[in-house]
Amino acid sequence: MPLIVMCGYPSSGKSTWARKLSDFIKEEYKQEAIIVSEEALLREPKNDILDDSRKEKELRAKVKSEAQRVLNKDTVVIIDALNYIKGYRYEIFCMSKAVPTRQLTVQCEISPQQAWAWNENRDVDQQYTKTVFDHLIDRFELPDSQNRWDSPYFSVLADEELDLKAVCASLFASKQPKPNQSTVNKPVSEINFLPTIEKVASEIIQAIAAVHNSDSDVEEIEVPYATAKIKYNTSLSITQLTKLKRQFITLTKNTTTVKKEVLGDMFVQYLNSQIDQER
Repeated sequence: MPLIVMCGYPSSGKSTWARKLSDFIKEEYKQEAIIVSEEALLREPKNDILDDSRKEKELRAKVKSEAQRVLNKDTVVIIDALNYIKGYRYEIFCMSKAVPTRQLTVQCEISPQQAWAWNENRDVDQQYTKTVFDHLIDRFELPDSQNRWDSPYFSVLADEELDLKAVCASLFASKQPKPNQSTVNKPVSEINFLPTIEKVASEIIQAIAAVHNSDSDVEEIEVPYATAKIKYNTSLSITQLTKLKRQFITLTKNTTTVKKEVLGDMFVQYLNSQIDQER
């Protein structure tokens, strides 16, 4: 069943609308709707986690893992989290297409000033600190309806009601997305696929390593087998890149056989999404 990705500033009303959507789906469509809540997965004070990039990344991974665990063709899943990084939303998009199932984005669209006012009205132990709040606002990457991973896109303003009927019509009336080459769940011979992706990914990492060793001052790197460019991040070591390569191969091991150029762009897109999360 479909996946709903909530998105918005801290204290923008995401949890409220996630609950209303869940209730509406259960009452009007008689479908089970599960909310995967970021706050429910916290094991430490949220400000301590969100002020630590490593812990925050672990929290995002935990949210994604839980959503993947419950996502199937019989249950609507609502991810109630900040979801403020474009690359992270793309990863969720790939996850839903692998099922395959429909996905849409709901943004709680309010001003930072309004969000901060709402934050101050929360219980003290539920509030974001000003430092964490400002940090999240500064890093927020707005969803774009032109991006396939953010579409279909719905938004709700602070003084408006979300059109629940329109959201559900998009969820249930639309056809499921066709699996694409990066997410299709068709087993393929390891003889065809694994050596190819190993070669492509390894040569891409070698190209990154060459730039890294030359101390070049560049923002993007052209790599073989890809039309897209790598966002250069000097903090990523070759060891980390090799680890990401292994993760990518695991994620795409069920991919159908495709051209090297397509595999290259897939790997570049994956690396860029991880680099975005490191920033």
